[in-house]
Amino acid sequence: MRGAEGLRWVWADADTWFERQQQEEEMQRLQAEQRAAMQAAEKLHREKLAAEKEGEKEEETDTNADPMAAAEAQALKQSS
Repeated sequence: MRGAEGLRWVWADADTWFERQQQEEEMQRLQAEQRAAMQAAEKLHREKLAAEKEGEKEEETDTNADPMAAAEAQALKQSS
């Protein structure tokens, strides 16, 4: 019986090792997904900031090209 009992322990250890390997692989997969999601969020944030900055530049250009808009902007600045 000792041989069979010892064999059960070997299989139990093998199962435990296999479970650990699967858990490790799952953790690595989840970490990779999380990194990818963070990178995508950062990219979207940078794009949003760039678009806002571009919008501000367009507003300045529009104001400079239109003398009436420039005068109105100047009047608004002085009144506040």
